[in-house]
Amino acid sequence: MNIRQLEAFRATVTAGTVNGAAEMLGTSQSTVSRLIGHLERSLALTLFDRANGRLVPTPEGHLIFEQAEHAYRSYARIQELAADVRQNRVGQIAISCMPALGLGFLPGVIKAFCEKYPGVSVSLEIQSSARVEDWIAAQQTDFGLAELPFSRADVAVDEFCRVPYYAIVPPGHPLAARRELQPLDFDGMPFISMTSVCQVRHHVDQFFDAHGVRRVTHLETSYLQAVCEFVHLGMGVALADPFTVHANFGRVEARVMSPSLDFGVGLLYPRHRPLSKVCRTFITFLREYRDRCFAEVAARCND
Repeated sequence: MNIRQLEAFRATVTAGTVNGAAEMLGTSQSTVSRLIGHLERSLALTLFDRANGRLVPTPEGHLIFEQAEHAYRSYARIQELAADVRQNRVGQIAISCMPALGLGFLPGVIKAFCEKYPGVSVSLEIQSSARVEDWIAAQQTDFGLAELPFSRADVAVDEFCRVPYYAIVPPGHPLAARRELQPLDFDGMPFISMTSVCQVRHHVDQFFDAHGVRRVTHLETSYLQAVCEFVHLGMGVALADPFTVHANFGRVEARVMSPSLDFGVGLLYPRHRPLSKVCRTFITFLREYRDRCFAEVAARCND
């Protein structure tokens, strides 16, 4: 027994004739007759009484028809669901993301994605990069964005981006008059740092130490968004990734650093669990917005 046999049986009961069933299914009468014959033999039941050119369901045929209707509706629902999945009309996406992208950049991407695919639900967990890795390893989320590097065997990593940090200063600050800044420009400056538990803090400290720069670091915080707020308030200068810079256009002035410090982000996902189609579609969407973000920041800093 197969679904084509049930379709032919259902259509014949509904139409009352093999000819009518063939028209409903867009096939030939001989095909319908053959399918019904196969179904009767596979079930070892007579499903129709044949009289005066019409097929009348037997009592057994009526019983089978009731179940065939249920099966057909389930089959139709599967086809509809498959079409919805192909078109990203349904689905769920669970994302775990580091704060630098999760607080400013990613909400805008999710908004645009949900406007295009309103049937998709999205969950966003904002966590430290180390915590993102733990969640991916435990398969508690579909994919994540976290600062590189990572090397766990159970976590697959694709490079999402590797771009330079920008210098950020308050609007009207003397350094804002320059198109490009150097590490020595920060010597003796009040500098807003990340806390020591943040991976980026150590990279920034090593960067300035390597250039012999002594900053005044009396203020630190665990979120780059808060760093930007302190810079906006005139409490110091800092370095920020382009995603955070983009989210703070008009609040801080960003300038290119030369030499620069790289900001690397990985796209993490469980190594032994494939990404769903809707997740792959979102990641393509995400990369398009990433490129747009970088282009807008570069253009703004070169004005």
